[in-house]
Amino acid sequence: MKNILQLTAFLLLLAACREDKGNYDYITLDEIAIDTAGTGILPAYAIYRYDALAIAPVVTLNGKRVDTDPLLDEQLDYHWTIYNAITGGNVYPIDTIGAAPMLDAVITQPAGSWIILFTVTDKHTGVKAFREFRLQVDEIISDGWMVLYEKEGNADVALIVNDRVKKGVIRERLLLDLYSASNGGERLRGLPVSILHSIAPMQSGEVLVASEEQLVGVDKSSFALAFPTEKMFWAPPAVRAFSYLGGNYTRREIAINNNRIHYVNYMSSGVYRVNALGVACSGEYGRLAPWLSSYYSSSFEAIAYDQTNRRFLCVIANGVSVDTLDSKNKTAFDVNNVGMEMIFSDFGRLNYEYTLARNGNEHALLVSNFATTNRASDLIAIAKRDMSDCPGIANVSSFAPGGLGEFVYYASGADLHLFKYNAAAADRLQIAWSAPAGETITCVRLQKTYYPMFVQAGILINNNAVIYVATWNAATASGAVYQMLVDPSNGAVNTSSALRYDGFGKVKDMAWKWTL
Repeated sequence: MKNILQLTAFLLLLAACREDKGNYDYITLDEIAIDTAGTGILPAYAIYRYDALAIAPVVTLNGKRVDTDPLLDEQLDYHWTIYNAITGGNVYPIDTIGAAPMLDAVITQPAGSWIILFTVTDKHTGVKAFREFRLQVDEIISDGWMVLYEKEGNADVALIVNDRVKKGVIRERLLLDLYSASNGGERLRGLPVSILHSIAPMQSGEVLVASEEQLVGVDKSSFALAFPTEKMFWAPPAVRAFSYLGGNYTRREIAINNNRIHYVNYMSSGVYRVNALGVACSGEYGRLAPWLSSYYSSSFEAIAYDQTNRRFLCVIANGVSVDTLDSKNKTAFDVNNVGMEMIFSDFGRLNYEYTLARNGNEHALLVSNFATTNRASDLIAIAKRDMSDCPGIANVSSFAPGGLGEFVYYASGADLHLFKYNAAAADRLQIAWSAPAGETITCVRLQKTYYPMFVQAGILINNNAVIYVATWNAATASGAVYQMLVDPSNGAVNTSSALRYDGFGKVKDMAWKWTL
């Protein structure tokens, strides 16, 4: 009985269909095809990071090639995207890398496995066609010149690579926004402070980057975050207000956070980052200058400057507090009562510290020796040179002492000044270079390193023979870096050798990056 009922229902349904005489419109959908046959296109690619990748498939609409018919081409929308091929680890957002039938894009994604998806959409019907390509990205970030800059209130890093900074380079590179490109598009929070390729953990050798809110270590080959702020300290500070980050040739790392000094000594802790910045050193002092010496002996853990009380300070070896120096020599100046505010300071010739300081309208260059002395040495204060009459000295934006000659550079407005502190009055001062109209100088650095073994081994080429001048154009909100050759003996700048690099924000700091 059940089977009879089912058969009856089926016959009734069939009859109903035969009686349906309604009128219907049927649309034949366009057919999109993505063809790679005979084009030389591979199903998978392997490239180095920051290389350009070109893929040109043949797209047809209803059997006709769209590259031969502009009307057909206008009917289609093209979309190239890239995303992680493997789950786990860092997850990066899907990124659009092209909007044309042919892909021609620089791949900035870090090392790993990726999928490139090509989507073609019919604008009239919404019909889509897809084609996937596998991509393996490897790192090739080696020696270069790092640039730390501000973008939209946060910090990012770029790298300049050419044969002036790395031996044997045959292809010049400018790698912009390295930090954010390697870390899910996120920049360091807060304004930039300092950048340093550390030699403390010699083998792992992380690049350290500090903003006002973060101090991190990144992998030297990929710039991927390896040590967030929490792992850079034994006890992460509750208040994070970083003002300085630096290193020392006796394998120390040093930082100022919330007006307190932190240090870590790697001389006895191996070549990998198995140690961390210690707790804040105690002590009674005023506001610290955003500076710690990069060249001092193993008698100290840190050398600092008290802006409020206008004096140098120290942390003795294995010490836990910030103390005054015991030097009694006042011939050049009194290190315990300098009487001037520090503007800038950096190591230079003979590994002395060169400090640009002021007191009202008085400006001076102070020369100190922290590299071969102890706390009580009377050889710390070496010399004091008056700079009060130097043009633009009241508005100095950056400063760089020569490492092999008796001179310093200082920037004011658009001009780079050369001051020869031991020369005759007529030859002492000149404008070494001027920025183009609309640009002002924000940062000046010589190509050098605080670790002398890299110079002795020839790992750093052109020691003190290349200068980098960063400028800012407020009207266009854009930063540039000029790289020029200099005579390291007298500071003369070869302005005709200038190479210009664009795409930065406002540059705060620059430093050399090495590989072993």
